[in-house]
Amino acid sequence: MSTITIKSDKPMVLIPIEEYESMKETTEILQINPNIVRELRQEHESIEKGEYISFDEFKERCL
Repeated sequence: MSTITIKSDKPMVLIPIEEYESMKETTEILQINPNIVRELRQEHESIEKGEYISFDEFKERCL
């Protein structure tokens, strides 16, 4: 067991480094493309409606 003592007037949060890195990456992605959440929702809706082609069909069309 570890003990951490910090003297501060400000509230603090302690999270695992993996979670912190994931949060940083998400923030970076959202800064690059702030519309990504809307775009992903639209793509999800299209998939649910069956508006997609298989990878094999894609290869046939593009290669």
